[in-house]
Amino acid sequence: MIVYDTLSELESYLGPFPEIGVIISVLDRSLPYQEGPGRYDTPEKSDVVYLIDEFLTSSSGFSPEIFSGKRVMEVVLDGDEIISVAGSVFRMGEGTFLIYKGDAETKRGMCWSVPSHAKAVRFIF
Repeated sequence: MIVYDTLSELESYLGPFPEIGVIISVLDRSLPYQEGPGRYDTPEKSDVVYLIDEFLTSSSGFSPEIFSGKRVMEVVLDGDEIISVAGSVFRMGEGTFLIYKGDAETKRGMCWSVPSHAKAVRFIF
């Protein structure tokens, strides 16, 4: 299952994804916006970790690491990018999120016009 929606609708996914409660808490505190690239545990010490990436988009993008048996929720914090997940293509910008299986064939960091700087957070749960 792939979910693509806006952050304003994030709470409506608490039923199928209870980990979203922790994710909402982290986003509400603006932690990913303030922190630099790297891997972080949530302050709640839950099963959710998050990775912050900063990159330059390109026409070819890049393949991210695989998280078998996990889900990935990506949120673009600054800029925009195109992501391909299991053959489906999503235009990601500030205020959108994407949830997908961590072992799906994925390509991130693609641009639709000229390369630009982007910052994104990926929650792994």
